[in-house]
Amino acid sequence: AEGFLPCRPHPTQPPTHPPSPKMNPAFVTSFAPHSAFAGAQVAATSPARPAAVTASLADDLKKVARGAAAGVLAAGLAAAPFAAHALTSADIRSLSYEEVKGTGLANRCPEVDSAKGTIKLEKGRKYKLVDMCIEPKTFQVEEEVLNKRKGESKKEFVETKLMTRATYTLTGIQGDLDVSDDGITFTEKEGIDYAATTVQLPGGERVPFLFTVKQLVAKAAGTDITSSTELSGDFRVPSYRTGLFLDPKGRGGTTGYDMAVALPGREADGAEGQEELFKETNKVFQVTDGAIEMAVNKIDPETREIAGVFVSEQLSDTDMGAKAPKKVLLKGVFYGRIEE
Repeated sequence: AEGFLPCRPHPTQPPTHPPSPKMNPAFVTSFAPHSAFAGAQVAATSPARPAAVTASLADDLKKVARGAAAGVLAAGLAAAPFAAHALTSADIRSLSYEEVKGTGLANRCPEVDSAKGTIKLEKGRKYKLVDMCIEPKTFQVEEEVLNKRKGESKKEFVETKLMTRATYTLTGIQGDLDVSDDGITFTEKEGIDYAATTVQLPGGERVPFLFTVKQLVAKAAGTDITSSTELSGDFRVPSYRTGLFLDPKGRGGTTGYDMAVALPGREADGAEGQEELFKETNKVFQVTDGAIEMAVNKIDPETREIAGVFVSEQLSDTDMGAKAPKKVLLKGVFYGRIEE
């Protein structure tokens, strides 16, 4: 037809691209992920929850302390079938970008080859725990579980499916390590100490939470680091969302609409559901408490590296005050290095 240019014929062969660099497949398969292991429960508390709930959570934490939860974890870890090849810090430093890319190795914590030893610490000297890495292996959420035979339900932690990609490990954490007559105290200062994570319950419900150890203050008995050292303490869990977040109706904590269109009349009619609408509209930045226990079971006195297992419990996201949080129980491994 007049006024139209003929179409350019489609190429018969697709364009070729330069081949991407490949890594040795045997190297990738040698670093299989660790298997899950059994652990104990550590309770978390929230300052925003009622006093009765806070008291019950505190009681749970005391029970865990009496039962030596970290010691149970260490025994479970020793019996778990780990991968044949351990990734030490030297191994990780020797890898190139192409060898790490797409393998998930960047999400793994280093390990320590040596199992026994003692790192001597002197009172009055300043020490730091650096290069700390915390890698969860299992994620559990507390749910109401119905026993059909007895016709009753009880709360227990259930296994979940991880929906987040391999970006949930905390790394580069460092802080002060103080030694006194009362024992050893670790105070977290900085690092990549939070990771937004989402898991899915067996019923399909997804539970987002901010995995973190912010402002952790953990204490241990004794003045030396040994394979029986157990650190335990509390940390702060910031809100999953910040004040600038806007929900689908444009409402936010520090910006956005005050309330959604067509809802003011429903809020003012005195009918049921007023509290739910109020929470959805009035966003708040909630900060809750969490607790963690870490058991050291591997030490290298020469490099002053330590490794072990941990159990942590915290609360999930509250959707900026609109939903009740759930308890999240995490179990995994950690690594750190002591320097002066």
